[in-house]
Amino acid sequence: MTEYELLDLMGSTIDSMGDCFTIYLSIVSGFLVVAYFIGNKLTAVQAVIVVVLFIFSAGLQVWGIHEYQIAVQELLTRKAELSPLTNYQDTVLNNNGGTIFAILMACGIVASLYFMWSIRHPREESLL
Repeated sequence: MTEYELLDLMGSTIDSMGDCFTIYLSIVSGFLVVAYFIGNKLTAVQAVIVVVLFIFSAGLQVWGIHEYQIAVQELLTRKAELSPLTNYQDTVLNNNGGTIFAILMACGIVASLYFMWSIRHPREESLL
């Protein structure tokens, strides 16, 4: 594979990471809106269904960001075999930004679940 093809794949992969984050924001926003407006009106079974679907769909985006980060690192490692990496490419290769971002997204899932719990249990809230 040529250097151009590797860099093109890397760019496409980074674009896909952005798509994952956009989808993640849509899922989290939808979940928070549902939690705020009808969270306390849902039956236990309905709430479990909403929460499970939320965890699965948002978790899939977190996993996607992490996997795309691994792909970018592999592509840059292969590119380094062809020619020296630029400062930007070296930073992308060694900073694990996608993994850190995935961890922050996972924290957002936990925060969203807490929000749903606090809406459904307003009197039991003692954490904050």
